Amino acid sequence: MSVSAQICYASDDLMVTFPYDDPVWNEATHAYGIGTNVLLAELEREWNDDAADYLFFSALLHQGTTYPASFLAIPHLLRLAESKFGRPRMMVSTLLGGLALAGQRPAQVACSGVSCAPDSTWVKTPVGQVAAAEFKNSLPQIGALSIEAYQADPSHYFASGLAAAEGELDFAEWLTTGENGGFQCPACKGDHEWWLLETEMGVYRNDDVFGMGADWLCDYEKKTFENANSIAKPRTEPAEVSTLRSRLGPLDPITDGLFRNYKSTVVCAHCAWTGEHP
Repeated sequence: MSVSAQICYASDDLMVTFPYDDPVWNEATHAYGIGTNVLLAELEREWNDDAADYLFFSALLHQGTTYPASFLAIPHLLRLAESKFGRPRMMVSTLLGGLALAGQRPAQVACSGVSCAPDSTWVKTPVGQVAAAEFKNSLPQIGALSIEAYQADPSHYFASGLAAAEGELDFAEWLTTGENGGFQCPACKGDHEWWLLETEMGVYRNDDVFGMGADWLCDYEKKTFENANSIAKPRTEPAEVSTLRSRLGPLDPITDGLFRNYKSTVVCAHCAWTGEHP
């Protein structure tokens, strides 16, 4: 693989190590192959929502999995964000926030994914070393874009991007999950779903331990506190979470509820185990 760590160009004061014509892109895979450099260059010339959606959320960030092209693209994505406004800038910010989280988590090697985590084998390659250094340097810019995006269009996804950029990875994962999710009791292995209702979290028993769920769980109208098996009890908000809250400014109801319920205490409806939601 060709490594042109010394071949850089500057655009809008942003240094890019791997320009679009660097041979390294011929081996920089995404979820469906190669060609990220071509697709990014096309978006720079003429933005297209559908093309961006495919490249960003199918190819570069595929169900939480990231690839070499995902990280080589980051300096280009930052430059792209600086040149776009409105929906395009928000789409880039969403992707960058997701990459900030996935890039610090262990690589999903079963899906041929890589990450910039220290224990990733990819970061020990010449290209991986350069990309990981650029990734680390990009985190403050990703955090700033996430704040800007949140204040323009409040969403827990943008809050997650800020948390990831600040290294609060567990909290970023929690924010990414959103207003509903599931967990398994560590004691009896009983499955549960939880739903955020206003600022409180209702916990609902799932009698099918294989994860299919009770039929009524598909009916949102029945997800009420009256039907909940228990209500989560929020814990004292960690100082680092309060710091993130203050940086975002006023929170929308869903993000506010997620902040309040981070690491809350839940009760298992199967065996009455009590503990922090997994």
